[in-house]
Amino acid sequence: MNLPELSSQSLADQAYRALRAAIVRGDLPWGDKITERGLAASLGVSPTPVREALRRLEQEQLVERTGPRSLRVVTVSPQARIESSAIEAALEGVAARFAADKATPEQLDRMQRLLDSADAAGEALRADRDAGRELSPDQVERIFNAVRDFHDQVELAADNAQLTRTLDQVRAFSRSERLKVASAQLNAGSPGQIQRYGQHHEILAALRARDGDLAEQLARTHAASAAGDLAGWDA
Repeated sequence: MNLPELSSQSLADQAYRALRAAIVRGDLPWGDKITERGLAASLGVSPTPVREALRRLEQEQLVERTGPRSLRVVTVSPQARIESSAIEAALEGVAARFAADKATPEQLDRMQRLLDSADAAGEALRADRDAGRELSPDQVERIFNAVRDFHDQVELAADNAQLTRTLDQVRAFSRSERLKVASAQLNAGSPGQIQRYGQHHEILAALRARDGDLAEQLARTHAASAAGDLAGWDA
């Protein structure tokens, strides 16, 4: 287990963020058995802040207790994934609507730079695939991260704390699974993946045009399409 050591104040908050991030990344996989002492040793802190962090994660239903000092990361059922993805798609639409009204020129330019970076990585990836070369996981993750950062910028521009908190909750288990799906589709040259990638540019154009209706429609359709792939993925 590769967890960072903690060294400053607010150790419970830091432990919470570190453990939650590990769950989101898949470093602590679904169903993984964990203990307070084991996590505390990995983080380089006493069990006390870890215990508080785990209480918060229990409240979010990201971990469940199996004994006085032992827990496990919850396992997400296919139905729960489908329902969470439907919620996420609706909320991403709302975020795009808000961003169409609130995004600053600097934020819009930042979104463009992220898509430019993803475009460049995509061109390199297509060249390798066309040449019959094996695709680098780093290339796939570079595209994935740029696109994920684009969505993060849209939500930042939406500037609504309640929306951000709710999206953060419904996405708690999706990152590692999304990366697997994206990697498989990019390696296969999936037409659906290519079409869906182009939708990011359409969303940005709607944001620049301050067209909240169109931005919401595009973002929601885009998220729902991606959610369909995720719900059908059997890792």
